Amino acid sequence: RVLQLMNLTDSRLAQAGNEKLELAMLSFFEQFRKIYIGDQVQKSSKLYRRLSEVLGLNDETMVLSVFIGKIITNLKYWGRCEPITSKTLQLLNDLSIGYPFQKSCWLVKLSAVQFMLNNHTSEHFSFLGINNQSNLTDMRCRTTFYTALGRLLMVDLG
Repeated sequence: RVLQLMNLTDSRLAQAGNEKLELAMLSFFEQFRKIYIGDQVQKSSKLYRRLSEVLGLNDETMVLSVFIGKIITNLKYWGRCEPITSKTLQLLNDLSIGYPFQKSCWLVKLSAVQFMLNNHTSEHFSFLGINNQSNLTDMRCRTTFYTALGRLLMVDLG
């Protein structure tokens, strides 16, 4: 249901969004990642069967694609909201370090990850913009973003 709600709220972000709801969804994603994504998870899990039935998400790679899509959406629409940007970037960072080499290769091959690797500018992600009022928090967000991208790029390069 959270993923269905995310689809609905993301489709309306151009008009308006709810910061508390976005933060709640990011908390959900973090817990979901810890419990259902990784080496220790049973691939025949009831959860993945249900996700396949309801949302057409057949495997972990498809779920990761949804996560990365949400990360890009948040960075695009919520780039000036520090709590959401920070939490979103922490999720990206956790995804970039949370896998053995084989799984990281899958993550890098996702089109959404390739988009981030090829389009890491303020044109696509407003929090990367340089202005006279940049503060330490903005710098930390940029550092987290580029650290995660650097990690993914290193996997891509082998």
